[in-house]
Amino acid sequence: MGNLRKQMIAGIALIVVALAAGCAAGNQAVRSAKAARYRGNPQMIFAALRTAVEAKYQLAVADETALRIETTDRWYTPEGLAASERGDDIRDVPDRSIHLRLIVRLVPDGELWSVSIEPVMQRYFAGRPNPDRLTPDDPSVPGWATGKVDQMHAAIHDALATYESERHPPSGTELLPGGAHGHR
Repeated sequence: MGNLRKQMIAGIALIVVALAAGCAAGNQAVRSAKAARYRGNPQMIFAALRTAVEAKYQLAVADETALRIETTDRWYTPEGLAASERGDDIRDVPDRSIHLRLIVRLVPDGELWSVSIEPVMQRYFAGRPNPDRLTPDDPSVPGWATGKVDQMHAAIHDALATYESERHPPSGTELLPGGAHGHR
């Protein structure tokens, strides 16, 4: 019995280490995506950006002149599952559901371009007529909600890879010899 228990504990420990390594790689990809700068024709970059956003969300606004995209409103259950496609209708959503809309902008950064994603979130409370506004830094915002923003950053970064300028290390790190990133 003792050997079986030790093997199970060792197996669980390996799974935890593998998951942690996967999260670290995912976090690094998101940091790289947020720090990325793009070079090229803004209309062409915006077209690729639009395609990436459209692959994950329905669009309410896609303004090529302002280089701005807004997704349609969507309700999610407290666990992060789609609750209602009707963005302004709260009759079908459970208590404490989150209303999410993303505003994606292509922003000038000197001669380069960066991507800004602003989540617009509200939380519904049963019996109350108006949902509470949430900010991304609100500690009550569930991880899946900020995860959707991070996933969008990563998807856009992948779509804009051909436009990416020289690699910029995420803030708080510097490029070490051989191209590796290290903390300052």
